[in-house]
Amino acid sequence: MDVDDLGFSSRYFLTLIESQGMTGTWGWRFVDHQHVWSPGLFHVLGLDAQSTRPSYDRLVGLIHPQDRHRVQTGADLRHGVTLGQQTLRILRPDKTVRMLSARTEIYLGVDGRPRGAAGVVLDVTDQAILQQARLTEKRHRRALFLEKRILSFSSHETNRFSSQEESSEMTGIPMSEIATDAFVAIVDEDRERMRVENGVLLEAGKAYRSVALLRLAGNNRGRFESFIVPVRTEGGDVREWAGVTRPMGSTMSPVADQFLEGLEQAIDGRHLRAARALLDWSMTQFAEAAGLSLSTIKRMEENIDGIALQSRHKAVATLRRFGIRFSLMEGGVIGVSAT
Repeated sequence: MDVDDLGFSSRYFLTLIESQGMTGTWGWRFVDHQHVWSPGLFHVLGLDAQSTRPSYDRLVGLIHPQDRHRVQTGADLRHGVTLGQQTLRILRPDKTVRMLSARTEIYLGVDGRPRGAAGVVLDVTDQAILQQARLTEKRHRRALFLEKRILSFSSHETNRFSSQEESSEMTGIPMSEIATDAFVAIVDEDRERMRVENGVLLEAGKAYRSVALLRLAGNNRGRFESFIVPVRTEGGDVREWAGVTRPMGSTMSPVADQFLEGLEQAIDGRHLRAARALLDWSMTQFAEAAGLSLSTIKRMEENIDGIALQSRHKAVATLRRFGIRFSLMEGGVIGVSAT
């Protein structure tokens, strides 16, 4: 880098980008079969740069057997054939599978004949896992809607309201209107009252439950209950509000991830002590079951600040695993029961 004019060389940019451990590049000159791999490519592929001899065959050999038929061969490249952008799985030497986004380019000589090829790969495994998790959650929410008419929603600090697409299906109201006004589905005679009540409860910054009569598709009406919880940052500020709406009388527990996170954050020492009493556990037994120290359990039950979110999550997850149920009741009270 030239410090005086802040100019960056391509090599400096490549080193800077590859230092994140997510991308790598390769090149192949056909005339003398010279292959060049960047340091980042060795890292992405899980190979040792000192003991690995770069070659296109070596690269293709790492591609998952079920994806290998979708990759251009060495002969394809020498004839100028490339398949462009692709997403492929690789099987590293340590048997781990990674998802890569790969692009290959052919370089031509002045005579128009292929002289070489080069490519870039980007490790998109984390994005692929996140996308799959989102698709799974979406299917789960769809199933809950079809079976129980349960809907999840959230409202961010910018007051942007979002709800799953089935909200429009249930109410007959376009999603654009629902996104603009979270109260649009409430019957006219109750809407303004609910706005005021909701504002007061949000200002208090605590979890709460509300009941409203909603307009439904086909000129129908139905009474629904909503459970709303604040989801906080590690600093204690409200990051967003998460909620679940279900028909009155439903026995299905809210299961949206954001809602469970907010509900978990609202659980304090009183609830932990009550849950432990239902299980007839001592603090030591609780600590052993959760894999936490006795001092951590004691601090949580005494509501001492500074407890890591991960420790709280492990404690609550352990209680749930042993049959404890935490429920948001009327008035924002959290109920503790044994199933």
